[in-house]
Amino acid sequence: MAIKVNGTVVVSDTRALEAITDTDATTSASINNAIKDQQNVLRIYDSNGTEVRTLYCAQETPFA
Repeated sequence: MAIKVNGTVVVSDTRALEAITDTDATTSASINNAIKDQQNVLRIYDSNGTEVRTLYCAQETPFA
């Protein structure tokens, strides 16, 4: 069963996030930290668990 907020589906019947337009600072930091923990690689999976996309993210470099 899909989850809706104000009539908009945000989690589909297949458990996929939908209609996400932005994130708050806490969510953004959590996502960024998770990517850093995985050697700056973000893997995206479909609802069957099959990897459908791999994004190689830039490493953060401290300023001199």
